[in-house]
Amino acid sequence: MSFMSFASEMLGNLFKPPATSQYPFKPRKVYEADRGKVINNIDNCIFCGMCMRNCPSDAITVDRNARTWKINRFACVQCKECVTNCPKKCLSMDTEYTAPATEKTEEVLQGPPPPPKPQLVLTEAQKAAIAAAQAKKAAAQKAAAEAGQAKA
Repeated sequence: MSFMSFASEMLGNLFKPPATSQYPFKPRKVYEADRGKVINNIDNCIFCGMCMRNCPSDAITVDRNARTWKINRFACVQCKECVTNCPKKCLSMDTEYTAPATEKTEEVLQGPPPPPKPQLVLTEAQKAAIAAAQAKKAAAQKAAAEAGQAKA
């Protein structure tokens, strides 16, 4: 009896189209909710490292001093934790998957140089006030040192 059910299933499958797609020859359907690869808009990134700390597979590396952002696409599990925890919202998920490759590589993005720190410009009155405060502090230190020698 079981052979007959197997034979009917086998004959039925001979006349049905295949259940699998012919990938990569026939492209797959892309749905809006698909999670593909992580995209970084590096110009908006502040290199805070929140994506690196929240990545469960440690696929992201952020170097704040060198202003680099690295991702190992083959270690990424497309969980979207980095995207949801980015404070500047510079990360997004693309619907396209990472292309197959024979070697595991890291994608390195170099950020723009940091903006220069603003130079403090003092007026003459502010400079005079600072000089007076420094002179007053030096006089107080000298008086304290003389009082310490007088006790000894």
